Amino acid sequence: MKILFILPNNNLGGAEQFLRLVANHYGEKHDVTIYYFYKKVEANAWDQLEGANIKKRLFSNKNEKIGFIKFLFHQLKSKKEKYDYIYTSNVFVTGTTGLLLKLGLLNTHKFVGRESTSIFIRYKGLKLKRYKFFYKIGYSKVDLLICQTDLMRNQLVNALPYLQPKTKTISNPIDLKEIMAMSKIDLDKELPEKYIVTAGRLMPIKGFDYLIKAFSLIKEHFPDYKLIILGNGNQESELQHLAKTLQIETDVVFEGYVNNVYPYFKKAELCVVSSILEGFPNVLLQMMSQNNKVVSTLCAGNIENIKGVETCTPSDTNALAKSMEKALNSDTTGNRTLFDTFLKENDIENFVDKVETLA
Repeated sequence: MKILFILPNNNLGGAEQFLRLVANHYGEKHDVTIYYFYKKVEANAWDQLEGANIKKRLFSNKNEKIGFIKFLFHQLKSKKEKYDYIYTSNVFVTGTTGLLLKLGLLNTHKFVGRESTSIFIRYKGLKLKRYKFFYKIGYSKVDLLICQTDLMRNQLVNALPYLQPKTKTISNPIDLKEIMAMSKIDLDKELPEKYIVTAGRLMPIKGFDYLIKAFSLIKEHFPDYKLIILGNGNQESELQHLAKTLQIETDVVFEGYVNNVYPYFKKAELCVVSSILEGFPNVLLQMMSQNNKVVSTLCAGNIENIKGVETCTPSDTNALAKSMEKALNSDTTGNRTLFDTFLKENDIENFVDKVETLA
């Protein structure tokens, strides 16, 4: 088969991690093409997809608009090429891809789109109107629209009822084989003896300010612990200032972006997802694959149904601190069986089978 993945850039957020995972799976047996409009970051996990069946094309080093225009000219020349599946996971990209299918500038047997967040909960005003525009121009060409949770699906269908027949809830996949291999790689640096870890882009919606405050509250009972934050973003200086204000700046480690999060998760005393709102946090599944002690805010639908994860309400410092302390003080040995069972059900092979059956 021939599979095409279209992305706005080569960044590796949650939506991009999903597409990379599916692309890597297809690339073992099929011809995969990955288009991204522009190069947002220099080095990232996309560079590791170097299989003989996987081709990548960057359309601009400058910005997304120029890359998109170059992509359009490319399609004018190659519009006769037909793909078995096209995958997208961005409203702008999904809408414009659907429009190009209408115009005959793209050709595919099945078009699979994925919602990356709860648009109608997260956005309002002019930004929401822009999103609605892209739903209108291209989503009619989507054969299967994946929502990560029932909550996400319900809010989308309530806002846009015409999408209901195309929309299905399918939980995020995870590649257990790749994770197993990456978790065995030794880090070339020494980690603190005892630490709590989190990961994600440093932006307000990830709730790292609540996590830093919660960490300061439990320090009295866990004085030897450090908090490691994996990721980068424009909130870093603000979070560093918060840690300094709370007089824990030497105990909060901003590690920046790392290619392999699994050794950090594996050796931690506790893994934490502190987000305020998510479509569904992929990092939660990654943490569950490595560690028996996992805390997550109820930032997305279906998290409350995952057995073994200690949960609390988002945007609540005291609730997060209590959940962290409870998890650290609990015997969570039995969570290994619970987590492994859940993750196996959501392995990438099962996910792709579901998609191809429903599309």
